[in-house]
Amino acid sequence: MSSSAVYEKVVRDSLERNKDSLNDISQDIWKNPEQKFEEFFAHSLLTDFLEHRGFTVARAYKQLKTAFRAEFQSANYKQGEDPTIAVLCEYDALPEIGHACGHNLIAEAGIATGLALQDLLKNATVANDKDRIEGRVVVMGTPAEEGGGGKVMLINEGAFKDIDFAMMVHPWGHNDLEPVVLGIDRCVVEYHGKAAHASCGPWEGVNALDAAVAVYQNVAMYRQQMKPNWRVHGIIVNGGAKPNIIPDLTVSNYYIRAQTQTDLACLKERILSIFSAAAKATGCTMKVEWEPNPYAGMMHSSTMSQLYKKFSAADDVVFPDQVPSFSGSTDMGNVSLEVPSIHPGFFIGKPFMIHTRDFEKLAGSPEAQKYTLVAAKSMALTCVELFTKPEVRDQARKEFEEKKKLFAG
Repeated sequence: MSSSAVYEKVVRDSLERNKDSLNDISQDIWKNPEQKFEEFFAHSLLTDFLEHRGFTVARAYKQLKTAFRAEFQSANYKQGEDPTIAVLCEYDALPEIGHACGHNLIAEAGIATGLALQDLLKNATVANDKDRIEGRVVVMGTPAEEGGGGKVMLINEGAFKDIDFAMMVHPWGHNDLEPVVLGIDRCVVEYHGKAAHASCGPWEGVNALDAAVAVYQNVAMYRQQMKPNWRVHGIIVNGGAKPNIIPDLTVSNYYIRAQTQTDLACLKERILSIFSAAAKATGCTMKVEWEPNPYAGMMHSSTMSQLYKKFSAADDVVFPDQVPSFSGSTDMGNVSLEVPSIHPGFFIGKPFMIHTRDFEKLAGSPEAQKYTLVAAKSMALTCVELFTKPEVRDQARKEFEEKKKLFAG
């Protein structure tokens, strides 16, 4: 039996042996949804499980109470010489609709991949030294993907300094090898004017609502000139107190999205000019506050994603050439600007949109697990290629550096 066949058998045997425990993990997280930075149940469940299985576990990793790092390395691992690969877990839920983004399945896939790689790194089945796999796997628990930017915070704390490659998968309504993931910057815009009676003396007022409406209208007009992967959407959350009072304060929220950091900076500059023009036209003063931890777009490693595609095909997974553009955002994009990374979307049985009650039910259904385990198998075998083939690692790193010049500016 060839070494690649031996590696694949170890991975498949691991997934088969652990499938019931993995399903229990997914179901427990699904039944106990926790919102961003409050994922204490999931944190304990996952870290206790990994520690019991022989991983070295750091809880509350990098000062984030619900983050963790669990690692396992081969006996002869040499830091700085042998690769370290991070497999990322998410486990936060949405308000009201629970795990309608399927993060319970992301956690299951990450743990499953970690267990399979642990079995490989034990090198118990290799016939000779040349087939040994030397390296380290890190299962990293990343909280608060739903708007909290847990991965951004971990990056800022240096969590990826010793990581060479990173990956995760996401349940979807279809298979999508390299989903279009947009970077996002969020802001709050306040306009301050002067109150006056809207009938008796409107000329005494400075209308902050006019400024907010002018922004909304000018953004709408600018959409005609936006690139296909640019998005701007906003709402007026405070438009005044009563119709007979000229509003002296309005508050609006805006989300600005683009695929590359270069495009996002360009779009952000244009939107800021629209904000400023509204203030100047109405005589209002303006205050703009940007939320911390903006998300970057996803810069996929095609070297890695093509390996993932190859291993998925063995289980009859098909990635269509044309799929609906995702155009959402995730903090995995920030990771992809730190190290070569992938974030494939995997079909879980029905073409439902994420963030819906239908998808929430599907993410907790028995049929979702078989798709999750196939995704975990493909991740594990992609890791094997990175562990065992220096030329693949070199190709992924070269691609990363070349893409980043254009992507990040």
